[in-house]
Amino acid sequence: MSGRVRRAVRIREGRASTETLRERGGEGEEFTVLDRAGRLRLPRDCVERYGLCGRVRLTGEAGHVGVWPDRGDRSDG
Repeated sequence: MSGRVRRAVRIREGRASTETLRERGGEGEEFTVLDRAGRLRLPRDCVERYGLCGRVRLTGEAGHVGVWPDRGDRSDG
């Protein structure tokens, strides 16, 4: 059903987490929704694909924010 509508919202833990917008007959583009505090939840496939866990590094890029895994040799304790 969600493939036939122009807008689909995925709910996680009682809050909107992603929103997919489609043009007529098109694939659609998925967006992650920021919460009121400006936080975002990365989709599990992105976290696994890029090896993200624990801390991540954010970098300001031209027109976007980069999210990078912490590859430092520091221990957490």
